[in-house]
Formats: sequence, C-alpha cells, structure tokens
Amino acid sequence: MINATNVTKKFGDFTALDSVSLSVGTGSIFGLVGSNGAGKSTFMRLMSGVYRLDGGSISIDGRDITESPDVRNNLIYVPDDLYFIPNCNMDSMAKLCKNSRADFDDKLYAELAEKFEASRKKPIRSMSKGMKRQAALILALASKPDILLIDETFDGLDVIKRHGMREILCQAVADRGLTVIMATHSMREVDDMCDSIAMLHKGHITLQSELDEAKTSLCKVQIAFPEDFTQSAVEFDGAKITDFTKDGTVATVIFENDREQVERELKAKNPLLMNVLPLSLEEVFIYKNR
Repeated sequence: MINATNVTKKFGDFTALDSVSLSVGTGSIFGLVGSNGAGKSTFMRLMSGVYRLDGGSISIDGRDITESPDVRNNLIYVPDDLYFIPNCNMDSMAKLCKNSRADFDDKLYAELAEKFEASRKKPIRSMSKGMKRQAALILALASKPDILLIDETFDGLDVIKRHGMREILCQAVADRGLTVIMATHSMREVDDMCDSIAMLHKGHITLQSELDEAKTSLCKVQIAFPEDFTQSAVEFDGAKITDFTKDGTVATVIFENDREQVERELKAKNPLLMNVLPLSLEEVFIYKNR
C-alpha cells in the first residue's frame, strides 16, 4: 500500500503540489491523470527520490520513504524524458540493471525483447522515441520491481506495441502483485487499464476513486419543459449543478449528485423530455476541473 499525505512541493514561488493526499492499493494499476503541468511528474519524482518533499509524507507499506529510503529499493521509475548511458545498447543496459538489481530476470528480458522485436545490439541513441520507450519498459519489467512508476506510459508506441505492453503489465499485476502508477493525460489509457484513478489539477486532487465510480461521480441530463426555462427550473434542495447549457428548448445539465436522486427530483417537475446519459472519463475530467 502506498499512502501520500499532504504532499507539498514548491519551486521558488510556484507550488507544484499543494497538500496532495492519495492511496494506492498493492497489486493494482493506478492512473494519475491531469493536464500538462498538473503535477503528475512532480509526484513521480518525489516518490522515486529525484525530488525532496517540502511538506507531507509518502509511505510504502507503512514505511516513510524519507526516513527509510531503502523502502524504494524495489521501485522503478520510467520517466517521460528517458535517459540512457551514452552509446549503450539494450544488452549493455540489461547488464547494468542485472548488476544493480538482484531480481533481474535474464530469461524474461530475452522473451520481452523477442516479443516486441527489440534491437538488442542497436545503439539506443539511434532509436526512435517509441523504440526508446519500449526499451525502457522492457528493462524495467525484466528487473521485476514491486512498484513501477511510468510517466506517459505508451508515448510513441504504435497500436500493436501498446496492446502488447498493456497485456504484459496486466499479467505482471495478476501474477506477482506488481503495483503500477501511470501518469498520463490520455483518458483512453486510463479507461483501458486502471483499477482506480486520481485527477490532478493545478497541484490539487480534484477526484480520487475507483474507475467505475469516477464515471458515475457526475450525472448528465438532457431536459426540456413545455415552457421556456432557466437553470432555476432544474434546481432542487441539495442540487449541485456543475454545468448548465441550453440549446434551443433543450438543456444539458451536469449534476454532482446521485443519479437516482436526480431522476426522482426532476421527474417530479414533469418535464416534457428527460434523458439521463453516461459520461466519459474525459467529460468527468473536464467538468471536475473547470
């Protein structure tokens, strides 16, 4: 279990993370989503020890990462901006990983390199962005960490490689309880893989929940009445209206209320038309962060 409590990080006068708290279960895939500059990469770098906390704490299985830095020994961070030793190839990087990580699996490394048709002898500096990302993920997975942090998980990978890498990650979670935190602005990646998510916006958590709960945290309604109407016509005691837009005679309303409550209250107003529609994860993010 990973617990972050009131995590704060500042760069001069700029606060990148402001009292961020979240929890990640062991053996799960957790999506840290947000727009560019929301603080996703900063959180990853704090967890991995690249940055130091300015406030709050992060613990892994109850051990504080600042007080017990060795708790990060089984953690690997794959950043968005990848770095490899100059003039190295995948095999030389694998040798380095093996010397520094006791659990590095030569057989798994060879299997993954073959599966993804990776060029083990080709200088990594001459590889494309996607091939470099693929090499980093293969080396990370072959190192068999307990916790894998990935910033922009599949950036640069083609559709087939993305699908294959998703399968490998999910299998590692199922087989040996790997915990994955993936920072991304791609809602499709989160929807395809994650068990739970946290939405970051301007250094603050705006939502943390199971994936299915996140999609139902808001309720979208299209509604019309016999007479012309304004927002007040759809308001009720306890209503939390996030957005109200009207196109002709039909309004689209976003409620931050329970769906059953919304349906019950609005039906009592005898609308001419009422449709309750599902929201995509992207829509939830937009409405939560306006």
